[in-house]
Amino acid sequence: MKRSFAALWLAAAWAGGCGGDPPAAEPGGFAEKNWPAEAEALLAGSDWYRHAVFYEVYVRSFQDSDGDGVGDLKGLESRLDYLKELGVDALWLMPILETPFFDSGYDVADYLAVNPDYGTEEDLESLLDAAHARGMRVIMDLVLNHTSAAHSWFVESRADRTNAKADWYVWSDTPSHPDNGCGTQSGVFGDSAWEYDAGRGQYYFHRFYPEQPDLNYRSPAVVEATLGVARHWLDRGVDGFRCDVIGLLHESATECEMLPATVDYIRELRAVVDEYPGSVLVAEPSKLTDATAYFGDGADMFHMAFHFGYGYFWGFPFGAGSAAPITDTFAASLERFPVGAQDALVIGSHDVARAYAVAQGDDTRHRRAAWIQLTARGTPYVYYGEELALRPGTDEVVDLRDTARTPMLWDGTPGHGFTTGTPWLAFGAEADTFHLAAEREDPTSMWAFYRDLLRLRRGRAVWGTGEMELLETGTTTVFAFHRADAFMAYVVAVNLTPDEVTARLARADLGERAERVIGSGTLALDASGADLVLPGAGAAVFRVR
Repeated sequence: MKRSFAALWLAAAWAGGCGGDPPAAEPGGFAEKNWPAEAEALLAGSDWYRHAVFYEVYVRSFQDSDGDGVGDLKGLESRLDYLKELGVDALWLMPILETPFFDSGYDVADYLAVNPDYGTEEDLESLLDAAHARGMRVIMDLVLNHTSAAHSWFVESRADRTNAKADWYVWSDTPSHPDNGCGTQSGVFGDSAWEYDAGRGQYYFHRFYPEQPDLNYRSPAVVEATLGVARHWLDRGVDGFRCDVIGLLHESATECEMLPATVDYIRELRAVVDEYPGSVLVAEPSKLTDATAYFGDGADMFHMAFHFGYGYFWGFPFGAGSAAPITDTFAASLERFPVGAQDALVIGSHDVARAYAVAQGDDTRHRRAAWIQLTARGTPYVYYGEELALRPGTDEVVDLRDTARTPMLWDGTPGHGFTTGTPWLAFGAEADTFHLAAEREDPTSMWAFYRDLLRLRRGRAVWGTGEMELLETGTTTVFAFHRADAFMAYVVAVNLTPDEVTARLARADLGERAERVIGSGTLALDASGADLVLPGAGAAVFRVR
């Protein structure tokens, strides 16, 4: 199943791949159209992930196939054609393994078993086959820092101090440890990072909920077992992993993130993944403003890391109407990252508020934030429902983050096409108005915006691997950049304020001529730069070569 993926799509690929001349431009203008063969070639190559659009799926909230109110793998499979139509090339599945669900699946009780709420391993295999047949990849969440307290490893470890897995977790006689300064801090979700276990008569360390004890990576057996988990799912056709809080595996007396021993483990994990051509790793950095440490030399650690400096904080510069913080965070990754590193670009996820909420209900702000996400250098990850401006809910089953994890809205029926039963979590606000069926009929909808912008990316290597140069604009309110490769060049500009703005892009040789391909505004090129005009809350992409 895994080995045949590239062959399946190379048969239909553009003969020129990424190296030959692109199709000729239409007379009198640039060839702004869909190039399906070129897209297939880019997505079949070893750098496929640089050109792909990923879609984060919470299986539980995406599509219920059996009426029990819980989304499942069969339901997700039934919606693959929708995702393909939207412009999605790869799926990131939030945890789908067996769990007692204290942390929405991030408390894994069995690394080798699919959560029965979502289906069977055969259902997963069917999903993988169906996705691969459509030219889509699938990566899984891999939670390696901790397990569930219900995991058999922890059950054995806590039984006594001499069993075979006694050192698989981080134990201490006191609620602290001289080799674990991180353990003197409070747990992320509780008052203490140490929990007393009466049976063993010791405390165990947990960075997160008490139901999530941290694994002890000083034990070679833990290293071997967790690498074996990765091999298990790669053998079954998964195309890689999103690695949850991967920088926290080791602790020392003074440091809590990306210790040398953690870096060594990541290199071992990358070596395993490299045994499966085309498989990739994306990191969730614990340091939100700089993911440089996760890339190593650019080829020996992660393929991608989430750019949280923009993705989790874009609401502030948009609220202030200031481009400087956005410029600064992209400048940092462009300057610091080694050759080969790739940003993973988001404007939301299962851990933060919905983009609609961050934008404070302003659709133009949401669109402009997505505009940057989908055209800057990096690989975009769209959180499910973002393309509908899915509204947050108020219901909580696990914790406050459930407000951003409400079921997908497919239509205006009582179960909104998600379920024929009672949904496990109440639908979000305005569910009768902002659902897919309604937005498909509206050419000005958020869904239409995403469809059109993703269409612009398709088949154009410049968006995945082209250079990105931040442009001086002579104003504090416009974020603008130049994307270029050997064949194409674009200028992207976003106005962060509600007022019309005129800016001067002071860079010679921006391109041959300016042609707006999406958005609103004008760009007039001259020998020393360009004059840019954007309407209030406006943005545009201009083809300049």
